[in-house]
Amino acid sequence: MNQIQAVTVERDEGYWTHPDLPEWDEGTPRAECIAWAAANGGDFVVIWFEADAPENLIERYFDDGDIDISDWNPVCDKVGSFLLSIHDTEDGPVALFFAPNEQEGK
Repeated sequence: MNQIQAVTVERDEGYWTHPDLPEWDEGTPRAECIAWAAANGGDFVVIWFEADAPENLIERYFDDGDIDISDWNPVCDKVGSFLLSIHDTEDGPVALFFAPNEQEGK
């Protein structure tokens, strides 16, 4: 299996999914997702829009119903991490990053 790699991100209204990310849905067991990340040599980092975005963007999304989140630019502070997805959930937008495990000797 080829490990997942970073690719160019081209967001549509702020949303995007890595082309090599499996097509998971609400019914996908968490253990399956974690196993996929481990097989690719890393872990997931989740950043929630409501906890990360500026207040004006949060108000625009939740209060005004404007789903365009292009102005939200979440950043993962884990070394080597890259974006896997920015998608909507029942609780609002979320950014999913992949963070490679640190390799010994580096």
